[in-house]
Amino acid sequence: MPDSTEATMHSIKIEYLMDTLFGVNPLASECRARIMRKASGFQLQLALPWPCELQHAHTLTFEWEGGSYRGVVHHTEKLPSGELLLDVAPQAQS
Repeated sequence: MPDSTEATMHSIKIEYLMDTLFGVNPLASECRARIMRKASGFQLQLALPWPCELQHAHTLTFEWEGGSYRGVVHHTEKLPSGELLLDVAPQAQS
């Protein structure tokens, strides 16, 4: 997959999993996002407001322009602008 950045933000529904003391908690949220594709996976840059639980997600799924994306979150970073950046390694769809 060649490196590329989608310039505009799109509204997407992100479904994600978060570990808790009581097990894995499935959550979902509507967010405005921009995707940056990289050779090793992709990054999602989320505009404010985003749910604080999302920075602790370990797996996420969303649709982007007709394609389904699923991956493991390797790193999250809160940017100075308040946006959230997620580094994601793709997983095969089951």
